[in-house]
Amino acid sequence: APQQQRGTAGLPESLVEVKSKFEAEYRRFALKRNCPGGFLEFYALLQSIHGIPGTDVQLGYADVHGDLLPINNDDNFHKAVSSACPLLRIIITKKGQTGDQALVCTTNSLQRRKKMLGRTGLRTSSSSIHPKSKGALMIGLPHNFRQISSIIDVDILPETHRRVQLHKHGSSKPLGFYIRDGVSMRVTTHGVEKLPGIFISRLVRGGLAESTGLLGVNDEILEVNGIDVAGKSLDQVTDMLVANSHNLIVTVKPADQKNNVVHRGSRHNSSPEGDIRPNPSDSDTETRTRRPAFKFIH
Repeated sequence: APQQQRGTAGLPESLVEVKSKFEAEYRRFALKRNCPGGFLEFYALLQSIHGIPGTDVQLGYADVHGDLLPINNDDNFHKAVSSACPLLRIIITKKGQTGDQALVCTTNSLQRRKKMLGRTGLRTSSSSIHPKSKGALMIGLPHNFRQISSIIDVDILPETHRRVQLHKHGSSKPLGFYIRDGVSMRVTTHGVEKLPGIFISRLVRGGLAESTGLLGVNDEILEVNGIDVAGKSLDQVTDMLVANSHNLIVTVKPADQKNNVVHRGSRHNSSPEGDIRPNPSDSDTETRTRRPAFKFIH
C-alpha cells in the first residue's frame, strides 16, 4: 500500500514520491521503488486518490528530459518509477481528450516542468512544450493508434502453434489470403497418419495478413475464433473466417517453425503429443493429385 508523504525532503531512497494531476487537482503520495505493484493496481489507486472511480482515464508521466510519455502497461509503469528523479509526475486525462483538448490539460504543467528542470540542469525537449511549432511532428498517445495485429495466448499454446488476432477496424483493406484443403501429418494412437486439413495457399500483396507478417503460405489453420476446424469443409471454414473478419482470431501451425516463440525453459526441437512439424511436401503431393479448391478471404 502507498505511504503518504509531504515532500521529497528526508524521503528514503527506497521510496518514490509521486505527484499526480487530474484537471486542476494535485495529489502526492509515495510508492516503494523496488516493488511498486503493477499498472492496473496503480491505475485503480489514482482513480481512488482523485475520487474518480469508474472514470476511464489515460496516464502520462514526465521523463527526465521533460517529454510526456504514456503509462499503459506494467513495463512502462515500472520504467517510469525506476527513472523518477527525484519526483514522478503523473498527468491524468480523460479518455477521448485528444489533440488540442489533451494539450490544454498538459501545457501549463509542462511549461512549469521545463522551468524546474532548467534549474536542475536537466535537458528539456522543446518539441514536447511546443508540439505545434514549425516542422514538429505531432504523435498521439498509443490509445489513439489502432492495433491491427497481435500474437496472443503464447503461454498456453504448444510451441508449434501460433494464435494471431487481426483487426480491420472498419477498414476496406481485405484480410487478403487464400486457403485450400490439403493433408496434415498428425500423431495419433495408431501412429503417424495423414488427416484432412485447411492451409493458407497465398497471401495478397497489400492485404492485412501480408502486411503483419504473422501468417505465411502453407500455415495450417487449426481454429477460427476458438472453434476447431477439424472435420470441416473448405466452404465451412471460409464462412467462419468471413463471418469473423472484422476481429479475426486464427490459430495456425506455421510451416516455418523457426520463427515461433519458444517458451522459457523448454527444450528445442520438441513437439507436443498428437502433433508433428508440418511437412509441406507431403501435403503438396497429396493435393496436387486431388486438384484442391482455393477460397479467397477478404
